[in-house]
Amino acid sequence: MSLLPPSHSLPTPNAPPLPVFLPSELIAEVLSWFTVKPLMRLMCVSKSWKSLISDPTFVKLHLHRSSQNADFTFAYTDGLYNSGCRSVSFTLIRPFENSPIIINLPKDPYHQLNDKDIRYVVGSCNGLLCLLGSSRVNAKTEKWFRFWNPATRTMSPRLGSSCDNDPGIPFDYTFGCDKSNNTYKVVAIMRKTVRIFSLQDNVWRNIQDPPEHSYCLMKAVYLRGSVNWLIIQNHYRPTQKYTTTNKPFAIISLDLGTETHTQLSPPQGVQKIPIDVPNLSIVNDCLCFSHDFEKTHLIIWLMKEFGMEDSWIQFLKISYHDLQLEHPRADLFPLCHLEKNDTLVLTNQSKRGIFIYNRRDNRLMKISNPLWYTCANYVESLVSYC
Repeated sequence: MSLLPPSHSLPTPNAPPLPVFLPSELIAEVLSWFTVKPLMRLMCVSKSWKSLISDPTFVKLHLHRSSQNADFTFAYTDGLYNSGCRSVSFTLIRPFENSPIIINLPKDPYHQLNDKDIRYVVGSCNGLLCLLGSSRVNAKTEKWFRFWNPATRTMSPRLGSSCDNDPGIPFDYTFGCDKSNNTYKVVAIMRKTVRIFSLQDNVWRNIQDPPEHSYCLMKAVYLRGSVNWLIIQNHYRPTQKYTTTNKPFAIISLDLGTETHTQLSPPQGVQKIPIDVPNLSIVNDCLCFSHDFEKTHLIIWLMKEFGMEDSWIQFLKISYHDLQLEHPRADLFPLCHLEKNDTLVLTNQSKRGIFIYNRRDNRLMKISNPLWYTCANYVESLVSYC
């Protein structure tokens, strides 16, 4: 008896290959690791792929993958082109085993903005850049925002327009995401006034004022659906000791979902606050409080559990001598920590330079760039402003 199957079941040499079926879940998993540019091209493959890549669930998955990238990318405005259009430049800090390398990403024509009135980058969140612009209207300065995804090349119209009646007292702006309804908001802080703008309804609102007898220090940072900034008490004297009964500084944390704020205390381990104002930043996805110590060291604290005042830990104490600075820079604060090679990226309050400090071999690299007046950490995504 022949062991061969019947001849009619054998494939003929010229028969077309059988179609391979891949479940959509597997396709989404594979595509989520792609960068945005090839994904934009793949949207043209078929209607089903376009639907998959533009689906909010896939956009969220892709953002999660992109956020795991160990690189740290700055986005900042750089001058005017001859055509009168302003552009945004990107600089990449990539960690390696011994030391990080700095890569000024090449000019991309898609990164050219068709708006010469853009002033600077307010912030970056989930791949969206918030850009502040201004123009003169009836002898007043009108300010507005545009929200731009450089990777998908989508740009909002001018939104949130308001006239600046007192340009001598500027607002400080912070950009973040309201995770309760997945919309984006801009928070404007000026001394004792806090306003909030939502892309969802395109209106400004005044919200609950900060505590009485306090002043906003206009150093706000976005973290996990909240905007956080320092306030200073009205009758604080710099020479005072910092104790549990005399707290010159406090942290206001504004929930972008409820638009209400709570007050947090700085680290209890701080014995004395210097004349120079401390700084808030975000390091290792933690709220970071940094300050000068007796003009000899920079001390960096991290709140390991956001909102829990007893979770502050002293993360680093760095000698200015190790930073090889000719003069102590009390306004230094960290932008990020590259864990792969234990490297700290710092800047100062003017943000006109970057200090890259490798703790492992105690080496410092300074990058001077006056265009980094305002910069933001950028991650590529498919997120849309609307």
